[in-house]
Amino acid sequence: MSSILFWNCRGARKKQTGHYLRSLISNNEVNFVGLIETMVQDFSRLEINKLIGCNWDFFHVPAVGKSGGMLALWRKDTVQFEVVMTMEQEIVGNVVLPNLQKWGIVIVYASKEYHTRRLLWNQIGPLVSSDLPIIVRGDFNCCLNQGEKTGGRKFSYTIGAQEMADFMFINDMHDLGFMGQKYTWSNNKSSNSKIWVRLDRVLMNSIGLRLAPLATVKHLIRIASYHCPLMLNLAPNELKNGTRWLRFEDIWITYPATWKIVWSKWHKQGVGQPDEILNRTLKALFFWSQNRLKELGELKIALESRIKELQMIECSADGLNEEQDGELRRNAGELNSTLARLATWWRQRAKIKWIEEGDANSHFFHSNASGRRRGNRIMETQKQNGECVDDPNLIQKEFWHFFVSKWKERQIYVMNWHDFSQEIGSLNI
Repeated sequence: MSSILFWNCRGARKKQTGHYLRSLISNNEVNFVGLIETMVQDFSRLEINKLIGCNWDFFHVPAVGKSGGMLALWRKDTVQFEVVMTMEQEIVGNVVLPNLQKWGIVIVYASKEYHTRRLLWNQIGPLVSSDLPIIVRGDFNCCLNQGEKTGGRKFSYTIGAQEMADFMFINDMHDLGFMGQKYTWSNNKSSNSKIWVRLDRVLMNSIGLRLAPLATVKHLIRIASYHCPLMLNLAPNELKNGTRWLRFEDIWITYPATWKIVWSKWHKQGVGQPDEILNRTLKALFFWSQNRLKELGELKIALESRIKELQMIECSADGLNEEQDGELRRNAGELNSTLARLATWWRQRAKIKWIEEGDANSHFFHSNASGRRRGNRIMETQKQNGECVDDPNLIQKEFWHFFVSKWKERQIYVMNWHDFSQEIGSLNI
């Protein structure tokens, strides 16, 4: 697991800061930390050891008086970090993570004054438009809509908010969203004077989203600061104990053998509730596809290679014999079927209805498919009693109970393939 922590700590020399920081690192396997508003003009090696430990290297941008200051920390035994540029509002560098992936990282502490913050967009704009996966994270001192603020003055779409939105659009930066509490900053006042705003966020470009399509950001609890720490996990753990969702694949319809599987499982003698019959049928289709179907990408390559060989022989003086000619025709037909199945497979994941023939391998189409995969992943859900859960097994259990209850309410018994596939598709299994 590769976790990166960002936190506006509002004072790095506070004892509470060190206690909470060390706790977060030990519990989350953090490899890189970005602290802002350290309020420290100079850090010694001894102070770093006391703050986070002796296994960490660091780079510090001094505070101006008791205002500002940024600190980048990385585990020197697992991570390499190179500073590319530093300014008053940002640290820009390249980090090599334990999995040897190289990422560009920008730690931001944006000015509250939008004229000064405009310099930030101009400075980091050319740097984030590189071919590297980029992470821009920090306190932007700006929210983008009314949903990111409660209390105080009503949100207005100011020039500062517009310039930040323009920066994200022009430079292909995407907000990763979050898990946990909605806002990242509070003024810690009471009753009607309380204000909550989402000032801190993590942005990533499309290259980064392709490398880490399931990256998650969690807003942790606020301790020792007005700001929440933000935990970025580039490779979140999958479902435990090998558990996985079973989803209906549209390409199954293209194989006549699956019709017999559905018929036999759906009409199997014995006691069974509708949800049990559906689950049994889906499992049979899934294991059939695992055991019988070749990897479509590998099959495509093998067929193309064999067709190329046969066509080379066809162009030679001897030409093809009757058996080779039949093989060429069969392989060409199978390749066309495989290409159609591949297009169906990607279309189901991207949900793009306007894809034209030939677009299945385009950069844009695969980006949309990865985005759809990310959007379909549920990282947190709320139970009927209001409790939020983020454990994958508990989320799966909660949705399965919901599905079973809805199924029993409807009491649907489908009798043919078309109704079966339509019903499953409507349930998003």
